[in-house]
Amino acid sequence: MQELSPDVDKTSALTILTAEHYTLQMARTATITDASSRAGHLLTTISASMIALGFVAQVVSPRVLLTLMLVIFTGLFLIGLATLFRTVELTIEDVQAGLGINRIRHVYGDLEPSTRDVFVRQLHDDTAGVEADAGQTGWRKARRPRLVGTALGVSGLVNLVNGLVAGAAAGAACGLLGAGVTWSIVIGAVVALIVISAFGVALGRIGRRGVAPITTRYPRNNPN
Repeated sequence: MQELSPDVDKTSALTILTAEHYTLQMARTATITDASSRAGHLLTTISASMIALGFVAQVVSPRVLLTLMLVIFTGLFLIGLATLFRTVELTIEDVQAGLGINRIRHVYGDLEPSTRDVFVRQLHDDTAGVEADAGQTGWRKARRPRLVGTALGVSGLVNLVNGLVAGAAAGAACGLLGAGVTWSIVIGAVVALIVISAFGVALGRIGRRGVAPITTRYPRNNPN
């Protein structure tokens, strides 16, 4: 844990910290905007595809419709994968920026101890501090942020939508292979659950690896 030197120039330190705080805050705003925009584009593309299929379904045979569904939903799944991994990267960047802001607040308190009680947000950059600052209540004994918000935020929504798209593609494939409606629905649901669960676990590990290299300097048990 690093402490400020007693002879530090507080004016210069405050200027530097304020500039970095502003930069990190802008980075968080950019990541949130980018993630929301990408998810919105994905949902718009899926909605437009569904509307198009609704019109086509009135003039083609069921087998042609299933073929179109398989092709379109496969393409949507690939688009969703690209969106999913990018939103996870943005989530990691957001957590890293939030961790840095918590660390800067701690130094603000070191520069002027009388201001410590004024801060509403966290002053600690350990797991508990980062999760509390993000509104998360779980994983209190974790050694590093586990990105619970990944499952509840934009990337979690994209993962859910992507799983449903994969299930729809699998159901269409079953229909083309001669399976009945019931079996197509069951297999599609199973595929959707497998995709959602598998990518949820994978994304959680990616998130932990993205945040883990950042060393904790100001944990909650810091007496200062």
